[in-house]
Amino acid sequence: MKKIGFFIAIVLLVLLAAAACGPGDNAVEIAQAQSVIEAARAAQDAARAAQIASQGLSDVGRGQTLILVLLTLVVVLLTGLAVYIVLQRQIWKGNQFQPKTTGRWIGGPNAYWKRMDGSDPYQQLLLQQQLLLTQLLQQSQTETPEDGQPQLPAGWWG
Repeated sequence: MKKIGFFIAIVLLVLLAAAACGPGDNAVEIAQAQSVIEAARAAQDAARAAQIASQGLSDVGRGQTLILVLLTLVVVLLTGLAVYIVLQRQIWKGNQFQPKTTGRWIGGPNAYWKRMDGSDPYQQLLLQQQLLLTQLLQQSQTETPEDGQPQLPAGWWG
C-alpha cells in the first residue's frame, strides 16, 4: 500500500509541475493547478490512511494467528491427555483381570511361600483313586430285588 500511495503522489506532483511550468497566465490555468495541488494532497492523505489501515490489519492478523496457535496447542494437549487416560485405563483393566495363580503350595523348608504353577501329579492320582473307591463302594451298597429275600435252597420252606 505504501508503494501505491507514493506512486499516486509522485504522479500527481509531476502533473502539478507540468501544469505549473506550462505557458499561460490565465486564471483558469491557475485554478486548475490549485485543484491539481489539492488532489495531490488528497492522494497523500489517502496513502497515509491506507498505510495506517494496513498496519492495523497487520496487527489484527498477528493477534488472530496467536489465538489460532494457542487454540491448536490446547486441542493437541487435550487430545494427548485423553489418549493417556484411555491407555492408563486399559492397562489398569488388564492388570485387574489377570488370572491369579492357583497352584498348590510348595512344601519343604526352602519353599519360601511359593506356589507351584501346575497341578501335582501325585495329588491327581490320589484323587482318582478316591473317586474309584467311592464308585465301587456305591455299587456294592445298592440293593437289588433279589437281595431282599434270603437265598435258601428249594424246598426249605416247606
